[in-house]
Amino acid sequence: MSSQFCIVLTTCPTKKQAEKIASELVNLKLAACVQISQPISSFYHWEDEIVTDSEMHLVIKTMSNKLEQAYKLTLSMHPYDIPQWIILDNVSSSESYLNWIKSSLK
Repeated sequence: MSSQFCIVLTTCPTKKQAEKIASELVNLKLAACVQISQPISSFYHWEDEIVTDSEMHLVIKTMSNKLEQAYKLTLSMHPYDIPQWIILDNVSSSESYLNWIKSSLK
């Protein structure tokens, strides 16, 4: 089965942590691009309480054959016990952008 273009969504509590993870993913060619947004507000249940946090949102652009390694790396660097890891798989894009993603991960 051929590798498919995927987008992974995750968050980090600080810009510095987000940049460290993003830099390592791109440096190791586990992601072609990682975009870090301005802080977002997250509301969620944790340990029987509703928590509100300011977080950095990361959009990781990769291929399905890199997902497991990217997840393991992110998990090893991430401060959360259970980091968000949402995979949008088989994403469509322009052919030229997809070719760039593939060439960036070689």
